[in-house]
Amino acid sequence: MRMRQVEAFRAVMMSGGITAAAQMLNVSQPSVSRLIADLERAVGFRLFDRRGARVHPTEQAQMLFEAVRRSYTGLDLLDQAARRIRAHPVGTVRIAALAAIAMSILPAVIQRFRILYPDIKVTVESLGQRGIEERVFLGQADLGVGVDIPPREGIRTTSVARAEYVCILPSGHPLAQRRSLAVADLAGEEFIGPMHEADALWNGIDAALASSGIAVSRRLETQHSQILYAFVEAGLGISIAEPFSAPLFHRVGVAIRPITPPVYLDFALLEPDIGPTPEIVSWLHVEIMRETAACLDHVHKLIATRP
Repeated sequence: MRMRQVEAFRAVMMSGGITAAAQMLNVSQPSVSRLIADLERAVGFRLFDRRGARVHPTEQAQMLFEAVRRSYTGLDLLDQAARRIRAHPVGTVRIAALAAIAMSILPAVIQRFRILYPDIKVTVESLGQRGIEERVFLGQADLGVGVDIPPREGIRTTSVARAEYVCILPSGHPLAQRRSLAVADLAGEEFIGPMHEADALWNGIDAALASSGIAVSRRLETQHSQILYAFVEAGLGISIAEPFSAPLFHRVGVAIRPITPPVYLDFALLEPDIGPTPEIVSWLHVEIMRETAACLDHVHKLIATRP
């Protein structure tokens, strides 16, 4: 078994095909096919089933790939570290965050950051959850703020908060007269989003609707919670949404109500798992957690003090 054969096998497994693997390795397609055939002879079992122009890994290939993946983990992390060093300008901290967090939590944090670190440039990229994880894993972000995730190689997480989602309604909606709502109360209502193909960020909302066995009209969907809030403010329907944007949209007339059964989601800080956390990123940890707690406390007070 030669290293070049293993590289070809890994490329096919990662890319899903011979042609894509050849492009990844910058070699010809016949070269990849030959390397795979040589590896199959070396290991003594078939790695791929050929079905026309496509290849499908066998069960043995999946087992072998797991061993290959583990052997490459150290090299991947070294490559990640190199990319992080290469792409990180001196005096810059890069944050990748969900849009709701970027809009509601980060402004106050960055305001304090600039007082303490006036010469440090801050870049904030608003992304979906998958994009945040990818930026952090590749070392293209020093800190991610998103949904808590199961352990993943190359990413270190720190829990921030468990956020309870809220029901949001136009101020003149009949249900806005109640102090709290049950998911069953939404039966027959014009319900906005979320998109079924969006991030797992929305799974809890769909699960709550499904478990209550109610039917809602979903003629309008969006994958971004700020757009969802704006649609509710425009009177286009009601929804269940993350609470971080609630204080801003409450000021423009969106009614905020607790909903039962509750829909929770855990949020976390994500960072590249390479050595100790830098001092500046540690400072951001503390301040983001503090600002998140203050925001959620504000939401609870809005709900408790409503007329």
